[in-house]
Amino acid sequence: MTVFTTLDFLKPGQKWPPDKDRLARYAKNRLLMEGDHDLVFAGLNEDDAPRIIKMRVNWFKRIMTLFSDLAVGNPPKVTAEDQATVDRIADDNAFEVLVYDLFSDLIAFGDGVLKPRWDGKRGVISRIDPRHWFPVVDPDDSGTFTAHVLAWEVTFGDDKYVKVEIHQPGKIEHRLLKLTSDGKEIKEPASLDTIERYATLKPEEETGVAGFLVFPFSNLKAGDGVFGLDDFKDVSDIVEEIERRLIKVSGTLDVFADPWMCGPSGLRVRDPITGEIVWASDEKYIALNEGESPPEILVWDAQMGATFTQIETLLSQLYVMAELSPAAFGETKSGLAESGSALKRLMLPTLAKVNRLRLRIRPKLVEVLKTTAELEVASRMSGAQALTNVSLEWRSSLPVDPVEAAKVELTRRSARATSTRGSLARLDTDASEEDLDAEEKRIKEEEMGGEAPLL
Repeated sequence: MTVFTTLDFLKPGQKWPPDKDRLARYAKNRLLMEGDHDLVFAGLNEDDAPRIIKMRVNWFKRIMTLFSDLAVGNPPKVTAEDQATVDRIADDNAFEVLVYDLFSDLIAFGDGVLKPRWDGKRGVISRIDPRHWFPVVDPDDSGTFTAHVLAWEVTFGDDKYVKVEIHQPGKIEHRLLKLTSDGKEIKEPASLDTIERYATLKPEEETGVAGFLVFPFSNLKAGDGVFGLDDFKDVSDIVEEIERRLIKVSGTLDVFADPWMCGPSGLRVRDPITGEIVWASDEKYIALNEGESPPEILVWDAQMGATFTQIETLLSQLYVMAELSPAAFGETKSGLAESGSALKRLMLPTLAKVNRLRLRIRPKLVEVLKTTAELEVASRMSGAQALTNVSLEWRSSLPVDPVEAAKVELTRRSARATSTRGSLARLDTDASEEDLDAEEKRIKEEEMGGEAPLL
């Protein structure tokens, strides 16, 4: 992966696209995620087999959706001093879906990018394809960004161009670069009005926001400290071997499920009524002359049980490397997950990874919301308000065991370790302050009336 410290890679004569290794990794992982494994794993499907067996065991997509589901399946709770503004921004941008897709990008590619922008009416949060993101860092500190370049190829007529946005604190620079005919090198700068939809853009515009309008997110960082590590690389070889084993098993069963026959040559079976031939020894039949022994197939007991034992071993390694718990797929031994707390203990490796990702992205998600509101204020949107005291609270996506939760709260109340309101808030996490006030009032009325409290 290439780390840029200047904008020289946008000059004429430079190869395009830059950082080809990173882009190739993204492209490979996209194929794996979409199930096109035969385009990645060489010789996965045998051309000389009786039929092409495609065993698409898409663990990559399953891993991606599992962690995204656990992270955002129960949407995070966002609060701010101006709650109406933060709710509007979140609703207008489908914030929960945006965060879900961001987690998917982090798992599949290691990197995710969000960009607040002004669309003329309101603040919009866009999810950017990480293939279009080329960061520029301080040469003395790779953890400090000096610019974010967003660049993507466009075709106009017979010519190929690259549309470029150079984001720096407080401003955006727009460029259009013409490529050579083969699209592999930057030829020269072009005027923005070359392409009609860019004609109204200014070469440089002030954003009215002090910081960047591009927010990169990363999984665990690579050695360069800039790009994140995806979760597919560690399990790719294991999944490939599982698919190859399953394909071999299916091919073996196909061979022995379609046996040949042997007998006298020229054997025909005729219908006794019509006299028509209903079966002829033309295919998959070995003709024998008198005194000849039928050929035999040297049969090796393939010990299919050993094959499936190998697959089970590979699955065990897959769980370890991907930080997966079998309990996440319903694979629990009898009696081991009969309560909510037991399920959490079984899910510990997977939940730890979810929390690790949440810790990495939470501060920047808050900044994205605040910057979007700041952009609306700078653009003089009617009713726009800056956001202060923004908080993002993650919530568990595991199913709640209501019986176990009620017992825990009863124990706390008996030990005078919590208030009635605190217990109600934990038992009903979606209740508003008004709901809690009303419920607490009813409980007090029941206690005064002589009825035994439930908590």
